[in-house]
This record gives sequence, structure tokens and C-alpha cells, in this order.
Amino acid sequence: MKYFFIFLIFIFANVSLAQEEIPIALEKVQINLSDTQSLSRGAKFFATNCMVCHTLIYMRYNKIAEDAGVLYDKMPINVKTWPNGVKPPDLSLEASRRGSNWIYTYLHSFYIDKKRPNGVSNLLVPTTAMPGIPSIFQGQQIRVPIDQDKRIYLWKYQWYDLLALQTPGTMTPEQFDATMTDLVNFLTYASEPYKVQQERLGWWVIGFLLILFIFVYLLKREYWKDVERSRLS
Repeated sequence: MKYFFIFLIFIFANVSLAQEEIPIALEKVQINLSDTQSLSRGAKFFATNCMVCHTLIYMRYNKIAEDAGVLYDKMPINVKTWPNGVKPPDLSLEASRRGSNWIYTYLHSFYIDKKRPNGVSNLLVPTTAMPGIPSIFQGQQIRVPIDQDKRIYLWKYQWYDLLALQTPGTMTPEQFDATMTDLVNFLTYASEPYKVQQERLGWWVIGFLLILFIFVYLLKREYWKDVERSRLS
């Protein structure tokens, strides 16, 4: 029976690979919305490198964004013509829609693909119209054959299982990881800028309800004492 299950896993894995539908595991990113230094670094990176194409229209009045240069009048709001006819999406709610881990993995997963109009592809979005801007910092990656030893026991692959660095970028891998963490941290903050305050307020509300429960319980005991006395009399 054990060998039968191994055989089934092997068959399904090879069918999936044959169809080039390789599931990619999302790499977890450490998000800390209370780290204002990380948020500021991420906002500055966005203003310098991402705001050429993308907008954050719901962050126009946010101090962290404004201090970093993420200003409404500097965003490409009125641009009509885009390469390949694809307008870059607004990223205000991208973290809420896709998740922080998805964005972090996406930014790591660009690789050279000369068949694509923009010269690159992405493991999560093979038909992406986004140019390989992260490759400037990360370096140019190429697609590599799948490790045969992993075919049987891996249902999902990490991006680094499928890609290899061909040409170094302007950052080391550690610097790139840290920069993308800051960027994703900021984009997560952009999607829910009041989350930290809401969570803090939530604890105060819970504390108030607990104290109120104690007083309500004591009041209930006093009322039931009167009920019991009336029954006995």
C-alpha cells in the first residue's frame, strides 16, 4: 500500500510538471507595522523606483508616505500611454487583496524570458506586463530544470528551487531581501494604515468589556439575593 501511494504521488507530480503548472509556495515575509523605520525605507523605495508606474492614491494624506515623497501630484495619474498597452495597477489595496507573502514572492520571482515582450516572466504571473525592475537590484535570474530528487516529495516549490542567479544586481541577496521586506511592509501598511491603532483600541475595548462583565456579574448576584429573600419570606 505504501508503494502504491508513492507511485500515485510520482504520477501526479509528473503530470503537473508536464503541463508546466508548477505550484509555487509563497515565502513568508516578516511584517511589522509598528516599525516606522522600515515603513519609511519602504516608502522611499516605492517613491524612487515604483511610483514611476504605480500609484497609491489612498495614501495621499499619510505622513509617512508624504515624508518619503509619495505625493498624489507626483503619481502617474494622468499617463494615458503605457508599454504594451497595459496600465499598471494602483497598489493601495494590493496587500489586502493578494497578501504580503504573495507580493514578497512575486518580487523575487522574475526571470529572463526572451519570448515575452518585456523580456521577463514571473513564476506567479507568467504573463506579467511588469518589466523586470527588481532584477536591477536582485540580478538577472534564469529558469533552471527541476531537481529530480524533489519531484516525488514536493507538492510546491519555492521560487529559488526554479530560478538561479545569472548576473548579480546592485544589491547582495541579503540586501535585496531586506529592501523587499521594507517595501512589502510599507505596501501592507498602505492597505491598512490604521491597523495598529485599531488593534490597540481593540485591546482597550476588550479590557473595558471584562471590567464591565465583573460589575454586571456582581450586580446580578445582588439582584438574586433579593429574589432568594423574597422566596424564603
